[in-house]
Amino acid sequence: MTVDLGQGARPLELETDLTPSAIEAFLRVTGWTLADRREGISAIWQLTDPDASLMLPYNSSFKDFPNRLRDALRTISEVYHIPNNEALALEIAGAQSDILLLRADQYTQDGSIPIREAQGLLNGARKMLLAAACSAISPRSSFLGRKPDAAIDFIDQEVRMGHTLRGSFVLTLIAHHEEAEPRPDSPDTGNAKLTSEPDTAVAQDSPAEPVDVEGDPAESYTRRVMTTLVSGLQATNIILQEAPDISLNEAVQRGASAELLSSIEEMGDHPGLRALDMSFRWSPTQPPPPASIPSQVIVPRPQKDRVQAVRKSMLNLKAIPQDQVVGHVVRLERSEGREEGTVVIDGYIGRTRHNVKVQLEGQEYQLAIRAHQTRQAIVASGTITREKRSWWLTGKVSIGLPLK
Repeated sequence: MTVDLGQGARPLELETDLTPSAIEAFLRVTGWTLADRREGISAIWQLTDPDASLMLPYNSSFKDFPNRLRDALRTISEVYHIPNNEALALEIAGAQSDILLLRADQYTQDGSIPIREAQGLLNGARKMLLAAACSAISPRSSFLGRKPDAAIDFIDQEVRMGHTLRGSFVLTLIAHHEEAEPRPDSPDTGNAKLTSEPDTAVAQDSPAEPVDVEGDPAESYTRRVMTTLVSGLQATNIILQEAPDISLNEAVQRGASAELLSSIEEMGDHPGLRALDMSFRWSPTQPPPPASIPSQVIVPRPQKDRVQAVRKSMLNLKAIPQDQVVGHVVRLERSEGREEGTVVIDGYIGRTRHNVKVQLEGQEYQLAIRAHQTRQAIVASGTITREKRSWWLTGKVSIGLPLK
């Protein structure tokens, strides 16, 4: 869903703006099966319930390519009872992407807004997503200076803008999920299997506690950015109140930051704007978001003085920067009679997947056991170090389960 700026604005044309690969991804995640393929030319896809089939063309140099692609889209539209317009484009784009629909709740003339306001929305949306991308790596009250490379790459490579929707001014922001990458420290490219085999980098006086359940796949960095954005916006709504019931530090841990506040101020600084209405569509290729993450967040137009006061407090907040690992417990090692043990987390540091070791004891070690037994992801914070070819989480370590 792209617009050629050299030709000026034009209506959405599905057979031009949707690629065969995007349509194929949609067919795969919605249960269609490949019945026949002519490599580089076309493929036949079938759906059992309801009984349907379509031919998807791949070679755009063929004269009948637009007609055949239009036929395929018409079939999808009829099967799912989705209008053959922007609604269908969103469904197909959402197969491999999370989608943010950002609406400025204000009076518009024929669905249009002044260009200055549109520019403020676009600039603010970019800053907002960049702030969430930074918080997804390491929650901080402010991200002054150079931003993490992973966050910058996410904005530059994974976020695209789709066509605005008819009837109102709505920005369509598409955050693409990368294909799963193999762990650099393991030849296994599938889900990590929990094992009780001893790790040669960890001294062990007795057999490890049994861990024999296969873990669920970890969510992608893109999904973590988008869910961090939602929780950060929720926390921001609270701390902008006159008597917030959470501390700034807790808001930071949920994804709020000085940069997120600045983005909301920029997007909301226009006469007549009542609120920023943000709706999220979650790709089915990822684990569903926690129940605490809604599909819509409305940010009322904040008072400028309140935003600036909270932002100043954020900038003055003294917090120890921490790295964060999100993943599943794949190994538990503890000698008999000892409180302290080593936990191995198969998870992500930013966008990179590693096995990370951390020393835990007492209730935190018990929490790691429960997380393993229930196949729940775990969030561990501390300082990432590299020792003897192994990744370790050290310093002031804290662990917890994702919000539910």
